[in-house]
Amino acid sequence: MRQKLVTCLVIFIASFAARFVVWENNKVEMAGVQTVVTENYLRDAEALASGDIRTFLAGDDPPTNARVIDHPPGYPLMIGVVLAVSNSIELWRIVQLALNSLAPVLLFLIAAALIDKKSGLIAGILAALSPQLAYHSGLLLPDELSVVPMLAAVYFFVKSVREPRLANAALCGLFLGLSCWLRSNAMLLPIFFAVAASLVINRGMRLRFAVVMLVLFVVTIAPITIRNAIVFGSFIPLSLGGGTTLVEGLGDIDDGSRGLPRTDEDVMRLDATLDESGRAYSGLYDPDGVERDRQRTKFGISEIASEPLWFARGVAARGLSTFRLERVPAIAAERDERDTTNPLLYWIDRPLKFVQRAFVTVVFLPLVLLGLVVIAVRKGWREVVVILAVPLYYATVQPLVHTEYRYVLATPHMLMIAAAAGLCWLFGKVAAVVRRQSSAGT
Repeated sequence: MRQKLVTCLVIFIASFAARFVVWENNKVEMAGVQTVVTENYLRDAEALASGDIRTFLAGDDPPTNARVIDHPPGYPLMIGVVLAVSNSIELWRIVQLALNSLAPVLLFLIAAALIDKKSGLIAGILAALSPQLAYHSGLLLPDELSVVPMLAAVYFFVKSVREPRLANAALCGLFLGLSCWLRSNAMLLPIFFAVAASLVINRGMRLRFAVVMLVLFVVTIAPITIRNAIVFGSFIPLSLGGGTTLVEGLGDIDDGSRGLPRTDEDVMRLDATLDESGRAYSGLYDPDGVERDRQRTKFGISEIASEPLWFARGVAARGLSTFRLERVPAIAAERDERDTTNPLLYWIDRPLKFVQRAFVTVVFLPLVLLGLVVIAVRKGWREVVVILAVPLYYATVQPLVHTEYRYVLATPHMLMIAAAAGLCWLFGKVAAVVRRQSSAGT
């Protein structure tokens, strides 16, 4: 136990250091990422920090202005608590970097339980040094943060495979729900966990695990659903915006011939054409936010029904894209010169940049495939099912609506386990060759 705690601490420190350095190197560029979305989160957080609970819960002019429910309340809630204490957004960023640094620790624990401690250590190190995960950790967005409770849910799912206790099922459902407090993309993930449970958990516990896990998930997200019903008079489980995301996702796979919207401004112009009055709109969710988003959903479904093969091809391409590693800058150009960078940071950047250059799809995917084969041969298909449950969800369900890399960050996290198993196998083969050569030389 003591050795495991020390390993967790080392991985956490390495993870936090890498995330802090990547943020320090790219903070100018990061400040310009998704600024409108970030401003909305900060606006809600500041309302909470100032004690304006009503505005935090219901927004400025409910129910006509539904902007406040275009995202779940968990992220602004966390920021608001920190702002109430310190009134410093930079303190929150440090807290966020620290919380995101728990993801590699959880990957170590998951991989150690599923495979072995060596693979777990490599998985933790890979996740700690990954430029993709480090970069998204520093953005004032909940995408990377939402992965942390999801990984906790996977950990308790693994414990349920090893120790079929209802407490583990309850904690699995609880953490899946907490993930959805931050981002709603994982709303249907509990169904995949239930299916996976039917394959890998002891026969006598399968149904009970699924029921307990699903009940705790529903209970955990229920306060959001109840708030939405009371304030906006509609059944909205987590957040509004499904219609917006759907039509923008269709625009993403449109070659331009269909004239489908790609941006928020395009969506508002679409609203004007869908509205018989033809009035112009200045906000996505104000006025009549709930009804307008439902109209977008109906429009999107009609477009899909008119050309299902075109939609299927687009979904398949998006699904495959979830397995790639996004190209992100480890070091911004202005931080890559000795005369523009703190000397200590400059010499830390050198080896970090060298290591992070290896995190590319052409290297990563072969390691993942090798690792899955190694795991299947050495451990069995159950371990493969556990590893692939989350990536398969984001490769099949998320592409039906829209896919950005930040939406599917849970996928590279889980695939780090498979890549670690592949690396561990390769290291073992290299070590065996070295030992044979050493023996032959003596």
